[in-house]
Amino acid sequence: MVVRDRLTRRGLRLEYTTLAWNIVGVPVLAVAAIRSGSAAAAGFGFDSAIEIGASLVVVWELTGIHENRERIGLQLIRCAFLALAVYVTAQAAYSLIGDHRPGHSTLGIVWTAATCVVMLGLARGKAVTGRALGNEVLQAEGQVTW
Repeated sequence: MVVRDRLTRRGLRLEYTTLAWNIVGVPVLAVAAIRSGSAAAAGFGFDSAIEIGASLVVVWELTGIHENRERIGLQLIRCAFLALAVYVTAQAAYSLIGDHRPGHSTLGIVWTAATCVVMLGLARGKAVTGRALGNEVLQAEGQVTW
């Protein structure tokens, strides 16, 4: 039980780190999107908001003992994936059909590059920890992070 508790705490730390990063990222990306007119920066901000929701689902699932939490958690993570897919499709259509040409955003580029490094590390940690715990919700959310 000690190992399971340690792994659960690690999973929660990974999720709290993801939450903190994305809570900072949403306003940073909103500023970048407004300044540059970039649908991509706005989309990345929306993705960060989805990631906040997915992380909250995992925290809820890891801190509870209700037997249906894992099933409900997986359904909520699936919804996060679906919302992201719908947004990416709509954004691509908007950009292609509207021939949208955004301006340059150094802030957006720097934040995106830093996020890539941070999220890849968090995704790996969630995958490893989720497998060790046998927790499908943490593993699925790690895929959202990826």
